[in-house]
Amino acid sequence: MRPEQHDREYVLGHSGQEQERLRLQASIVGGWTEGFFKAAGIDRGMSVLDLGCGLGDVSLLASEMVGPSGSVTGIDKDPAVIEKARERCHAQGHSAPIDLIHGDLMDYYSEHRHFDAVVGRYILLYQPDPVAAIQHVLKSVRSGGIVCFHEMDFANPIRGFPSDTLFAKSFVLVGETFARAGLRGDFGLHLTTTFMQAGLPWPQLKAEVPIGGEAGSYLYIWLIETLRSLLPRMESLGVTTAAELDLDTLAERIEAESTTFHAELFGPLQVGAWSRKVA
Repeated sequence: MRPEQHDREYVLGHSGQEQERLRLQASIVGGWTEGFFKAAGIDRGMSVLDLGCGLGDVSLLASEMVGPSGSVTGIDKDPAVIEKARERCHAQGHSAPIDLIHGDLMDYYSEHRHFDAVVGRYILLYQPDPVAAIQHVLKSVRSGGIVCFHEMDFANPIRGFPSDTLFAKSFVLVGETFARAGLRGDFGLHLTTTFMQAGLPWPQLKAEVPIGGEAGSYLYIWLIETLRSLLPRMESLGVTTAAELDLDTLAERIEAESTTFHAELFGPLQVGAWSRKVA
């Protein structure tokens, strides 16, 4: 069955709860994103284009990295999210000027400026044609400019200990939902081929692995809130039901099992890839 357009774009939905989950997620993965950006060479004074900027977390991060002499432009197709991102940036403050634009990245192009870098986090897996998306945005990047993306792999859970935990069984549901919606939950494993098909040099790669299992581990709330956002789609796709998940007690049950067995639990593999536009 051909997935619906909105399934391909954002299977997690656009609820207020999902916006809160995105803020939680940003607080968890932001350090890894920053590490990838630093390794890619993003530095003071640069102009950065942030694709799929959402609530503005990556734009704010890039702003701190490039400083007052730099600039950040974020683009997202959700007008409500863009407005909230603008409010956040105004309330929070930022080092570099941030311009947030409502629009589709495939429609964006400015012949009057070329960015020093284009970045994105968890954006390529939602593109109908990721190669075409990169090729298009490269038109807005100067020769020698940086292309850096942070994606992940949650379709191939890393085996923990014990291997058959409630956490592991619940984690599998995320990848299954994305797969049934026609999305690649393992996109982090396909960055090299995507970059090269887009005409970029072989990218440099770096990976990080979330791990926990102790009392109060961030893995519990991250997983539960992701499942909560996915629940409408999981039910419509026949993956599971609210009654089967019992999300109100799931975190407590996972934590109790993990601490009892001194578990080592792994979250989704985080992959950063970066290259430079050739002349």
